[in-house]
Amino acid sequence: MIRIDAANLIFTVINLLVLVVAMKIFLFKPVQNIIAKRQEEADKQLLEAAQKQEAAAALEQKYSDTLNNIEEEKKKALSEARKDADTAYQKIIDDANKKADKIKEDAVIEAENTKTQIIKKAEKEIADMVVSAATKVVAGTDNVSADNSLYDEFLNKAGEE
Repeated sequence: MIRIDAANLIFTVINLLVLVVAMKIFLFKPVQNIIAKRQEEADKQLLEAAQKQEAAAALEQKYSDTLNNIEEEKKKALSEARKDADTAYQKIIDDANKKADKIKEDAVIEAENTKTQIIKKAEKEIADMVVSAATKVVAGTDNVSADNSLYDEFLNKAGEE
């Protein structure tokens, strides 16, 4: 049978206690220190990552705001350009209408002047024909056939002109 000796039991307990204390001092404390240092580094990296993520989010927001501002400025610039183009278009149309009206007025005046000149020329030619016919009548004979021929000649000249 197995005998349990008290001295052997005490010596085994003391060995276990010394072994536990030695393991605690030489194994557990350094491992806990290494784990603590690694945890600090991990926490530090997580903190840096969070800061970088916040900075990136801030830059992204700034970028987004800048893009929105650029879009708004682009829309405003296009709107102003359209307004300017419409204004220029209206000015060009108004100028063209004024020039067309001026040309039309000048054409009407020129037509009136031409008409007046034609009427004056016709009146002069008619007066010359009347004078010529009267001269021939006065200088001519009392013959009816001569009068008829002069009248026909007058009508032919008036029809030609």
